This record gives sequence, structure tokens and C-alpha cells, in this order.
Amino acid sequence: MARASLSRMTTLTRALGLSLLLIAALAAGPRAERRIVTVHIVSRAGDTAVPTDRPKHALASDSVTLYAVLAVREAGRLQYYGNVPSAVIAGRPRTLQPLDRAPDALLSWYKVEPRVESMSNTQSGSFQFEPIDYAETPVPNWQLAAEVIADVSPTLTPNRGNGLGTMRYKLIALTASGAISTPGAEARQGRGSGGLSDDVHRVSLRRDDSYLGYLTEMYGQPYIWASAGLTDARHQSERLEGSDCADFVVYGRRRMGEPIPYTWTGGLPKYTRRLARAMPRQDGTYVDQDGRPIAFPQPGDLVLFPRHVGVLTSDRGIPGRLDHQDVMFHSYFASPREQSLGDSAYANTWIEVRQWQ
Repeated sequence: MARASLSRMTTLTRALGLSLLLIAALAAGPRAERRIVTVHIVSRAGDTAVPTDRPKHALASDSVTLYAVLAVREAGRLQYYGNVPSAVIAGRPRTLQPLDRAPDALLSWYKVEPRVESMSNTQSGSFQFEPIDYAETPVPNWQLAAEVIADVSPTLTPNRGNGLGTMRYKLIALTASGAISTPGAEARQGRGSGGLSDDVHRVSLRRDDSYLGYLTEMYGQPYIWASAGLTDARHQSERLEGSDCADFVVYGRRRMGEPIPYTWTGGLPKYTRRLARAMPRQDGTYVDQDGRPIAFPQPGDLVLFPRHVGVLTSDRGIPGRLDHQDVMFHSYFASPREQSLGDSAYANTWIEVRQWQ
């Protein structure tokens, strides 16, 4: 498989080289005075909205299309070209001309994705916003395309979202005078963040508009021990850089419009009410202090462990009872995933079942 991939990339590289020679020859013609100065990615959910260069949150069922836009200096002014009639770039509406009328360029698309699925803001020995390690991964099926359907599946870490989650993108335009690109892995957000600027185009696809649905936007983002932010609005979870277990469960409620602050597991009882406290029996059934099995509550309720938390998603064991076969959605030293209670690192500890107030 590695040889086949290398062969495909070698073939692509040769094709790009030959094409650049062709572009150079064409540049000597009537279009020589027209020059591509910047390249942009704009996107939209569905097929009716005006594309913009801002981050996108969308239902996976709507799909998001990414469009290449070239800004060309001609006759002393900028003209924009793309496969849509108009777009909003840097907050300004722009009228676009058809892309095939722009100067010649070869387009290459990349996913900008985390290399790791677990990291810590305290790995240096004290707290600081550790930089997240991102890579720019070429997307072979998208090369030379002027528009593509956003694919948020990671390639460097486990793909647990199956079409759901968050991804960032970079676009390079190869011209006769060199390569011009959108911001990529080098474009850091800076103070109060370990991640990338919003100038790196971002798309988040969710399952639905429920609490659990909003949590699916976090697929593909790393677990960050001691995730934080200078404010809640600038929190790493809010920016979809990653989260620890408590910030993960808070993120979904905030996406629903509830002003719950990001907090640690010990702060969650302030915003939830306890339904039960239990320990697992030998058969995996959770029982209260009197030995009575407790009921499986409802999807979206929290299961709070000692210094960890997850969100219950499905009753997979004995119907109506909470047991080790039931499944939670959580982030624990790995990117978010669904996992049975019995397969987790907390299978043999006490739990509290809690419900958001």
C-alpha cells in the first residue's frame, strides 16, 4: 500500500511539473499582465447560501462544499474568480468571475489535522498552552479540483466519527511565478491557545441538533489535559482545538445556547442534579447502597466517575438497567469516542448518574 501511495504521489508530482512548464508557456501570452496574488477557501452548507471564508458548523446531512477562489491583480485592481457567482471574503461581499477565465493555476488541497490524539497543557511541568502538532496531509482525490465536498475524516488518528467531526483545510495554487497558499499549520492563534487561527478554513459536521449531536463536532480533535481559555468564548473547546473530559461534556450544552462555563469534573455538580449513586456488582450491574439495581436514565445524562465524566448514549445491556454493557461518549486520553462502561478505565469504580439542570 505504501509503494502504491508513493507511486501515485510520484506520478502526480511529474504531472504537476509538466503542467507548470505549460503554464509558464501560456504566461508569455496575452494573460501575462494578469497575476494571481492570493488564494482563498470559501464554503457553504447546502447549495443556496453565499459561500464565506468563516468556520462552518453544519449538519452532516446538508454537506459542505469548499470552493477555490483566486484573487487576480489586473489593470490595477483585484478581480476574484471562482465557481460561484459571489462570496464573502474577509467580511466583504465579492462578485466572482468564472474560474476558467482566471490565469492558469494548478490547485492542490490539504487537510490540516492533528498528528496526536492526546496531549497535556502541563507536560512541561507547569501549565501553559502547549502547541498542538498539526500536519498538512494531501488529499489525492481532490487535486486540481475547483470545488470539493468537505470530508472531515482524520487520516493520522483513528477515524471514530464516520463522517462527523471537525477538519481544517489548506489550498495551494501553483502558478508560473510560484506557489500561493491559504494559511496552514504555521498559522497559530497565538496567546491563550495551542491551536490554529480561524484563517485556516474549518468545517464541523454534526449528527443532529441534539446535545449528543453537537458533541459529535468534537470527533477528530485531541484530548487535552487541562484544556483552557482566556475566556469561555476563547476556550480551546469552543474553538474546536480539543478538550479534556469535563470541557467536552460542557461544549455540547454551550452549543445549545446554555451559558454553562467550562469547568472541571468537581464543578459539574453545580450545574447538574444527582439521580443516583452506585457501584458495579460482579455481573456488571450498577446497584445503590441497598443493593438495588439502578435504572438506565436517558441518553444525554452524565455518568460521573472519580475525576472523569462521560455522557450516556445507549442502553445496550439489560433493558432499563444501567450496567457495564451500556455505552457512553467521552474523551479520555484519546480523541472522543463511544465506549462501553465495562471497557473503560473506570469499570470498577463508584459512579454518580447526573442530569443537566
